Amino acid sequence: MLLMRLMKARSAPQIAVLTFAFLLSSFARADAMTMPSAPPISGSSATNGGTILDEKIPTEVLDIPLKDKDGKSFTLGSLEGRSVVLTDFFTSCDMICPMTTANMRNIGNEIFKAGLSKKFSVLELSVDPVRDTVSRIGAYQKLFGDATPTWSVATGSRSGLKSLWAYFGVYSNEVPNVDGIARDWQSGKKITYDVEHQNVVILIDPHSHFRWINIGNPAVANPSLLPNKLKQFLSEQGRLNLLHPQKPDWNPRSVFGAIFQVLGLRIGPKS
Repeated sequence: MLLMRLMKARSAPQIAVLTFAFLLSSFARADAMTMPSAPPISGSSATNGGTILDEKIPTEVLDIPLKDKDGKSFTLGSLEGRSVVLTDFFTSCDMICPMTTANMRNIGNEIFKAGLSKKFSVLELSVDPVRDTVSRIGAYQKLFGDATPTWSVATGSRSGLKSLWAYFGVYSNEVPNVDGIARDWQSGKKITYDVEHQNVVILIDPHSHFRWINIGNPAVANPSLLPNKLKQFLSEQGRLNLLHPQKPDWNPRSVFGAIFQVLGLRIGPKS
């Protein structure tokens, strides 16, 4: 599992922090999931959080078919030549994912301002392909208003996405929605199941090498920028996560720091 992979490169104090991060950033229960094996990671600490590494992504992962909000097919391999900022999400999430999307949109906008749109793709990939159809992810992205083409959301098949996320050490599990309260932001119908998943943000370099990962909760600098429809949709815990994200957390500055360390490109505020 991802935690075990990262522990191999850490000291005892860092392992304690990572263990805490894993427990907070994963909704998954260990007894509810079968954890497939993943390749070992050997890395070093990034300045603004996370782990820097250098691992060639296997062809079978790069070739997994994906679809964007317009139904256009692509793969991670087809993005070679660009760096990819990658995260997991699903559109029915009422606890974490809207904040993840707010950060990813912000990252895409800052990359555009820096004149680096042709060098990057800022990509959110679903962990809930059954509900996250092409039309659904398109409606979700539209909630965040006009955005640069650098940032996009995407989906794929159940087996394809499971394999892709398993490679990166991100595991998900469908569980019944036990509170019976949550209603979908789009249809207004009751949400029958939730998807427990780990929250990560990843950097892939232009040569399709896995270069950085941060496990943690998204911290949004300006909560008022979250779309009202999604803000109203948040659960009680989701509202707490928006205003007071649990530690450890990540924000656009974390990503920009990794981009500078790995690629030597400076994006965003220089602080």
